[in-house]
Amino acid sequence: MKSAANTKSKSITLSFEALDLTLAYPFGISYGTSSTSHNVLVKLEYDGHVGLGEASPASYHSETPATVLAVLGEIGSKQEKILGNDPFAAVEVARQMDLMIAGNYSAKAAIEMAMHDLAGKICGQPTYKMLGLSSHAYPMTDFTIGIDSPEMIERKTKEAVEAGYKMLKVKVGTNYDHQIIKSVRKMAPNLPLRVDANGGWSVKQAIEMSKFLADHGVEFIEQPLPKNALVEDFRLVRQNAAIPIFADESVCRASDVARLAGAVDGVVVKLAKCGGLLEAIRVISTARAHSMKVMFGMMIESSIGVTAAAHLSSLCDYLDLDGALLLRDDPYQGAVYEDGYLRLPEGPGLGVAERK
Repeated sequence: MKSAANTKSKSITLSFEALDLTLAYPFGISYGTSSTSHNVLVKLEYDGHVGLGEASPASYHSETPATVLAVLGEIGSKQEKILGNDPFAAVEVARQMDLMIAGNYSAKAAIEMAMHDLAGKICGQPTYKMLGLSSHAYPMTDFTIGIDSPEMIERKTKEAVEAGYKMLKVKVGTNYDHQIIKSVRKMAPNLPLRVDANGGWSVKQAIEMSKFLADHGVEFIEQPLPKNALVEDFRLVRQNAAIPIFADESVCRASDVARLAGAVDGVVVKLAKCGGLLEAIRVISTARAHSMKVMFGMMIESSIGVTAAAHLSSLCDYLDLDGALLLRDDPYQGAVYEDGYLRLPEGPGLGVAERK
């Protein structure tokens, strides 16, 4: 066992670099279409151990790769104060980051992710065990079909079915949403479906679409209204919708859950928008306190971000952790998709390693 003196003599060292990811297909949502995701890789080193984290900034959450690099540079310039010399002090590191700068949650999530990875590697235990959680009794994850032409949607859906995916999430928020759903149902008549409008509808459209979606066997709708829609508008949709309504972009932190309590049926948690695993647990706990369902989602991320989220799978009702499955080449390996489920790796920390 290391002495206190030895522990205090060491410090945590931060390094970071761009992590550009290429998708297998252009990925369309109501905000636009992209073929790449410009993320940032974070490494924290302590006593020969290296913890990995990933920032996945989104412009609709007021972050870009440039802002992430700037924030990480600022943390690096003050790393002795912010990161300190205790690799187990993730709560204190998160507090120091919040004191340094507001928002910028994907940058903060990458640091905290790497802290959990580092601590687990030092102890030789996986992150979920370090957090007192289980690797059992978690739900299946879906596979996302992005916005595209009806012909391409049929092709993507056919490939997803042939690849063995057990449930699908469909991106909508266009002027041809009915056709999108019909194209998916043509190729996957029996698979469970959920849809994500990414804020692309008005209150009237959301209510009308919910009835059409119910007729086509859709389980629930994510983010039917714009991010900054009034709570009363969400409540009106929920009261008149034919299927449950989940809030995604409108919910980042635990305080947002409380604000929308009673206005939606569930919330979507993402590490990149809440700031890390610790706040994600607070978001989930707040949702449970208000009798809300929980879905864990993600941005387009490598297996670093996917696997970090997967360590909290046992706390959730639904999973949308397919980010790495959408990539042409994933530079890391971690959680593995098997028969509908994401199986956690057996290694310590996040259990992620660079792909060879």
